[in-house]
Amino acid sequence: MKKICSLILIVLTFFGLPSLVSASDEVINVYIFKSSTCPHCEQALEFFGNLKNDSEYGSYFNLVEFETYKTVENAEEVNRNVELAEKVSKYFGQSFEGVPLIVIGDKHFDGYASSMDDDIINTIITTYHGDVKDVVAGIQNGTLKPSYFDAIMTGIIIVVFVVGIGYFVYAARKNVTEE
Repeated sequence: MKKICSLILIVLTFFGLPSLVSASDEVINVYIFKSSTCPHCEQALEFFGNLKNDSEYGSYFNLVEFETYKTVENAEEVNRNVELAEKVSKYFGQSFEGVPLIVIGDKHFDGYASSMDDDIINTIITTYHGDVKDVVAGIQNGTLKPSYFDAIMTGIIIVVFVVGIGYFVYAARKNVTEE
């Protein structure tokens, strides 16, 4: 009996250990879609610059910038960046409305205000210590497509709700005409 218990403990430890050690603690990418003419983008870049110099969090991330303000010199690059921003926004179930758009792992922030600093830091920490997919990299290399699951489920719920109401109206009318 002791051998069986020991064997079960070893098996559970063997299969449970990888889940405990799955966090990679590798440097993550923090993406910012920005415009060189945007004051909120400038504030966000200043925040990330200060955070990058922080002794604790600075080693957690690389900041990857995508310029979205078009000039004659950068028109082709900006077109690619805006197209990527549109795909990323679509992945999150939105349309690309403007900058800054900040993406960390599988979370995004539309706009920037200093009141978001704690949420951004917590997202960086969670992503750094977790096993979180890199949405932007997945979209760039074609392995990640927008998810329509939420929209499909919402549609199904609405259809079931409408059909249910229709059935109850039909049943109520049928009862009234039978009496």
